[in-house]
Amino acid sequence: MESSDDIESRLSRLGSRGLIDTTQFVRIIIQSLYSLGFNRAASSLESESGVRLDSAQHDRLLFDVMSGRWESCVSTINSIPGIDTSSLINASYLIWKEHFFELIGSGCFLLAIEVLWKQISPLGVDSCRVHRLAQYLVCYEAMGQTGSVGSTVQRRISLFLDLVEVLPPYIRVPSGRLEKLVETAVLKQRSSCQYHNSPKEITLFEDHKCWPEQIPSTCSQVLLEHKNEVWFVQFSHNGRYLASSSRDCTAIIWTILDNK
Repeated sequence: MESSDDIESRLSRLGSRGLIDTTQFVRIIIQSLYSLGFNRAASSLESESGVRLDSAQHDRLLFDVMSGRWESCVSTINSIPGIDTSSLINASYLIWKEHFFELIGSGCFLLAIEVLWKQISPLGVDSCRVHRLAQYLVCYEAMGQTGSVGSTVQRRISLFLDLVEVLPPYIRVPSGRLEKLVETAVLKQRSSCQYHNSPKEITLFEDHKCWPEQIPSTCSQVLLEHKNEVWFVQFSHNGRYLASSSRDCTAIIWTILDNK
């Protein structure tokens, strides 16, 4: 008799070999439904399955970014399991850079300098980036300008979208992920089909397979013009001609006649 842990483990995996994580599978389906415009179906699946499209870190990060809670943004990024150092640095740089620009826009130049010195420089990013930010600060201050550097809401939305790009894909399911997986499977089946010779579109309702009987195997005509072994033959794209070359140093273009 299965224990509760065994049952839970079995239900968490799909497929005959248990290679598919159930939660990931459901999230990808939800994302596909939303992208196809089936919003009510996607919302219903989220509710019935108890699986959310976006991770908790995604929602928390979105809230922190739109609220301008920069310290919390960095804390959220650091709390993501398995995030690599490069992604962590890039994400932190994007966050502090946005904070830097917003401080400049509000005329808080000293605070902007502090962010550049204490938050951005220690990240170890390309020094050219840091120098460009410093130059921007000097030019902006010298011109005596204040006011928002672009729309704050638009900038923060752009920041969030940029952050999603550098974070692990499980934070937010990549757009078109289900379509890509299915397309990859179809292409794999077609490329591994030993006798592929079917003009019909490959259906998703069954595994693709061509049979040897589909390959022309009946001799309809013997071409005898060459005087030695034939090395190469190739039909034209329209199927009306056949080119052949032989060891006898000749090349012949044959005209294909119907029913001949």
